[in-house]
Formats: sequence, structure tokens, C-alpha cells
Amino acid sequence: MVYLFENVLSINKFTIIILDIKSKMNRETFKPDSISIEGCFSKSEIGYCLKTIEDRIEKGQTEKFFRHREELEECILHDFDHTKLENTLSSLSPFKYQPYTLYRVISSRNKNFMITVFYNDITSVAHAKVSLPEINESIAEMKNNSKGFLFQTEVFQNRTSVTIKSINSAKSTVINNVIETFQKHNIFPIYMELWYIKGRDKKVKSLYIVNCTISEVIQNNELQSLHNDFERYLHRYIKPMSVFDIVGPSMVGPSSSHTAGANKIGQIARNIIKAKTKFDKAKVLSVEVKLLASFRDTGPGHYTPSAIGGGLYGLAPDHPQMIQQGDPAFLNEHGIDFDDFTASFSGYKKGTPDEELKYKNENNNNIAEIIVETESETYTITGFSIGGGNVEVRYLVNRLGTPLTGKEDFYYHNGIIVNPVEARKFDNPELIPSIVSVSKNANSKYLIPFNSFEELSQYLKKENKKLIDVVLDVEANLQGNTTEDTMLKVAEYWRVMKASVKKGIKSRELSLLKLTGKDALRINKYVKKSPLFDNIYGRATAYAVAVNEVNAKCGVIVACPTAGSCGILPGVIQAYSEIEKPERKKVLESILVSGFLGMILFNDVTTAGADYGCQAEVGVGAAMTAAALTYLEDGNAQEIVQAFILAIKNSLGLICDPVAGLVEVPCVKRNGVFASVAISASLMALSGVKSFISPDEVVLTMKEVGDKLHHDYKETAGGGLAKTRDGKAVDRAFESEVKRFFGEK
Repeated sequence: MVYLFENVLSINKFTIIILDIKSKMNRETFKPDSISIEGCFSKSEIGYCLKTIEDRIEKGQTEKFFRHREELEECILHDFDHTKLENTLSSLSPFKYQPYTLYRVISSRNKNFMITVFYNDITSVAHAKVSLPEINESIAEMKNNSKGFLFQTEVFQNRTSVTIKSINSAKSTVINNVIETFQKHNIFPIYMELWYIKGRDKKVKSLYIVNCTISEVIQNNELQSLHNDFERYLHRYIKPMSVFDIVGPSMVGPSSSHTAGANKIGQIARNIIKAKTKFDKAKVLSVEVKLLASFRDTGPGHYTPSAIGGGLYGLAPDHPQMIQQGDPAFLNEHGIDFDDFTASFSGYKKGTPDEELKYKNENNNNIAEIIVETESETYTITGFSIGGGNVEVRYLVNRLGTPLTGKEDFYYHNGIIVNPVEARKFDNPELIPSIVSVSKNANSKYLIPFNSFEELSQYLKKENKKLIDVVLDVEANLQGNTTEDTMLKVAEYWRVMKASVKKGIKSRELSLLKLTGKDALRINKYVKKSPLFDNIYGRATAYAVAVNEVNAKCGVIVACPTAGSCGILPGVIQAYSEIEKPERKKVLESILVSGFLGMILFNDVTTAGADYGCQAEVGVGAAMTAAALTYLEDGNAQEIVQAFILAIKNSLGLICDPVAGLVEVPCVKRNGVFASVAISASLMALSGVKSFISPDEVVLTMKEVGDKLHHDYKETAGGGLAKTRDGKAVDRAFESEVKRFFGEK
């Protein structure tokens, strides 16, 4: 009987893990409590310490650790304890100069023992009866697998074989989640191999292979549960990001994904067009922009077309003229100035749902095509806004091997885009410069030493480090920023945040369709005269609404993590600062901590309402704010993570249903309400209240909920409040502006 499930995680650059659980022994020769396991392990392989091992097992003396070290291997015995096994495997470090490292575990629940045999150079240990895995074959298999995860099982002669293949997880992630998943299912293999192999591929630099044996038949429903859990909990490496990808950018509103992100797609496309034109020596005649999915459905309300046009024109997200110079009327009159040449503008167009199908595997709904007509060809550049102002340009006609994020330089040569190393192979490639500068001091080989919230907590405890020190260390390695540079940048963002609070709280100006604009003023007046509400809750509500009203009117704000949720963090911190008057340095550090936790979450759940609903925007904004407030109140790392998770947990399922696609209803008032959620989550965590569901499981539940949310509730204005009678009335009022953007009559 064979079960095969395939479901694969997206491929990153660093690690493959393969979990291969096999059972091929003959039933008659199989002894569940024996050290020797037919076809897998012979006790003679540890002859150097076998007598001591057997004596201790026979006398029940396994509670205390026994270690025996040889030149190329080490044998450790302890009782049947999963935590001890995790600690043992984690403590044994691979030998960096050898391609293969092997960990083998033999265990018996009945006899109460676990034996770990560690080889840091298995190629030189002649007595070990194992077959070396084929590196190239395994890497090729996973590279050809579109998603990077494979789960297979087989039941044979009352035993079960399971194979899991996955990519891009750290050693600690593999160890912790493999052991914990089996433990939670009350299943544990009597034999397990864990291979660590250095890859020889530029996209796969390391490989794990784990072979195990389970001594019973696992039922189909339990196999499916195992499959789901392995797929869910084998985290990938955290993508190299900056805290300022989550807290930031400073931008003209109203949307980080649909305005700032759209603008960055335009900027990157501009640099590609300039490089391609210079290399190909083919005159550009015209440029057209086609919007697909959420960009099409709600883009005009977010000024998405103008933002892309402003980017094509060379203006950054915070440029005060970015929206105006990307307006179709301006571009129709002036064309698009590419410095060395000017191309005519062919307009903003609506893509059809059928045209989106070619991008169905991209797991993103914010899509823009920049269609360029030259004297000799027409080509398309396709960009995706993935949340919080972060973008990836993934296509130049065909899919690129490495997406362009605007954070690194690339080169164009004869129809392809290559990185600086690959560019050395070609004569005179044309530079595609980054749009965001990254320091040359950044450590390109650095990998964050944890992949999830729980691993972060373990790392802090193990290394005895403060959370803020880890934040600054990661930022220094990934971005090359000194502590002074980082603090100066966050200080500038805090200045913009405070200015947006001050501006919004006094403003009487209404938004484009007069849906919002005076509510912060009203709330603030009431708070000031009410002893009941003149506290952190009341002030934070007023200030959060104030900032989001500035955003709705295309003022300058700081996305945190998005423009749609930009009011919560500055609103709560400003209210706290007025009441408690903390040191400025502590305030700046709290903002960094909030962004850092958001960065960890971003690895599983992008902060885009178009991908995961408003739980990923306002929900994450509340979580980041809860973490910042807990840090300001001197909460420890565990309490800070708990505050973050409690806010996430109580935002699950929050839909993104902007009326007419505008970042006004329900976004503005939602910021005010969720400022209170952030404060309450912080209060609970500081009081010692903890989420019953573990932090990592809450995050992955958030991802599951977001994946299952209907398309209508992911920033398409296709359902929810957007489709009420009142909502549709706003649609009709905004219709003329939509037609103007798309050149319709």
C-alpha cells in the first residue's frame, strides 16, 4: 500500500531538507527493543562502547547522559526523552570541511533509551554500514519540483515508510519540528538518520536527508495529519530583509502595496527599460501599463496607476509630486522622460481575469505589466507588490531566475538579466541599478540563526542576548548598517510619525469623496473633556485615526507594516509618550523591535491585504504595536512575543473589503479600534497571560486562514462592506475617476 502526497514550499537559495522514513525489515527478524535493527543499524558499529551501553540499558541506568568520543564519531546515550534528544542533536555541530555529516538515532520506548551516533566525516568511517546519498540527484529532484516539498508513505509487512522532502530550513528547524511532530502524534521511529550535506548548486547550498523506521502501521488519517504538520512546520530560512521593510517606507499615501509598492515596480521597470534600450540600441516608441487582479479592481482608489507612472518617471514613493506626475493627463501630455529619450504613453489598461491565469502560481494578487513597444519588438515587464511596499519584478518576457526587488544591482545582457557575479562572463553588460541603496558592508553570507518566534526565544535564552541587541546585529549583517545608522533612520521615521499625528489631529480637510477627514478631531475633543477616556486607550484611538486620515488624503506617513495600518503604531506610542515620557532611545528601540517581529512573520505571511486579508495589515499593525508597548514597559522577550501573538490571534479572519477600493472605509476607523487591541494584548502579556496555542502555530494558522479567505475579501472590493448598498453608492460616485484613469468614456 503506497500513499503519495505532493505539496511543496517555494524554493529559496540555501537549504534542502529531506526526511525519508523507511521500513524494509522482515517481520520475523525485527526486534523493537534491540539496539541492532535489521537493514538499518548493527550494534557492532558502536563496538568501541557497546558493553557500557548494553550494561546501562540492562540496569535501567539511562537517565544520566553517557558520552563516548572517537576521532571521527561520537556516541551519546540517554533515556527516552524527546527534549534531551533535541538538545543532543542541536549540540553536535557539522565539520565544515567535509561534504557529509551524519546523525543516527536508535530508540526504544519500552527499554527507555535513545542512542545518538554522530559522524562528522562519515566518508572516513569504514565500519559504518550506510550508503551515501546521491547529492546531485536529490538536488535536481527538488529543483524540478515547483514548490519544493514532497511527502510519500508506504506500508509494508506491518511497518510504515514515510518520505518527506523540503527545502530551505535551518538545522534547528529540522530537528525541533521533526521530533516535535512525531511526539505530538505519539509516534516515534525506532531508527532515524539525519544527513547534513553541503550542496554544490548556487540555489541549493546545503541539504538534509533523514531516514527513519517506524515499527507499526500508521493509519491513513494519521498519515495525512503527519503530512499536514510536516508541511506546515518545516520553516524556511527567513528572507534577507531589513526592519525598515516592515516599518517603512516613508511614503505618500494611501497604500503601501498599491501606492508605494506600485511606485517601486515602476522604478525598477524604468531601470530595466533604460538598460535594455542602451544594450539593444532599439528606440522605445511607447509604454503601456496593464493592471491585473487587485491592482485592477481597487487600484484607482489607491492611486496605483499614478504611482506606477510616477515610478516610470523616476520619482520615489515619498516624492510630493509622485502622484501628480504619474497622472494619465500629465503623461499623455508630456510622455515618459527616460533621461536619454522620451517615450509616448499609451495609457493605463484593465487586464482581464483570463490574462491573470498565467500568474496563478505566483501567490500574489497585486500585479502590473509594463508593456514596452520598440522599433523591433514589444516586450513585457511584470511586477508583483508583496506587501508593506516590498515588491518583486519576476518577469522580463519570461520568468526571471532571481526576482528584482530594487535592493540589489543587476545587469542586462542580450535578453537576460543576471546578477553581478554572472555578469562577469559577458562583454559590456548594462547595469540595472538598485532603487534602494544597501551598504557594501552587508554580509552576503549571513543567515539569521533562527526561523520562527519560538526559535528566536530559544536563541535568546541559549546565547543570553537581549532582543534589541539581536535586532541591531541582524540589521548590521543583512544591511551593513552601523547601530548609529540604524538609530538615525528610525529617528527620522519617528519624526514623520509624530508629524502625521499632529497634522491629522488638527485637520478639518475631507478626503476625495468626503468619507473621512474630521473624525480624529472629534475623538480628540471628546477625549480631552472625558476623565473616563483621557488615558492611553482614548488618546491612542484618536491618534491612530489621525494618522490614517492623513494617509487617506495622500499625506506623508510611515507604513507600519502597511499604509492601511499606519496609524496604530504611532498612535499608541505617541499616547504612551505623552503619559509616561520614556527616554527617546527607548522609543526608537521599541519601533525597531516591532519591525523585527513583523519581519519574522513576513517570512510566512506577507503583509498584503490582497494576499491574506486585513489580518495581515491591521492585524499585524496591532501585533507590532503590542510588542513595542511591551518593550517600552520593560517586558522580557517572551512577554514581547506573547503580546505580538495575542494580537495576531485575535485578528484572525479579518477581511480586507475597502469601499470603492479606497483606503478610507473601513480602514481609518479600524486603525482606531485596533489600537485598543494592541494595548490590551500588551496588558495581558505583561500580566503573565500567554496564548494557549504556541506562537508559531498561531502564525501558521493565520497563513491557513488567509489562504482560505475568498477572493472577494482580499482587497478586491468584491464583497463585505464594499458590496453593501452604501458601499455601492460610493462605487458609483467614484466611477468617473476610475474611467479617467483607464481612458474610458
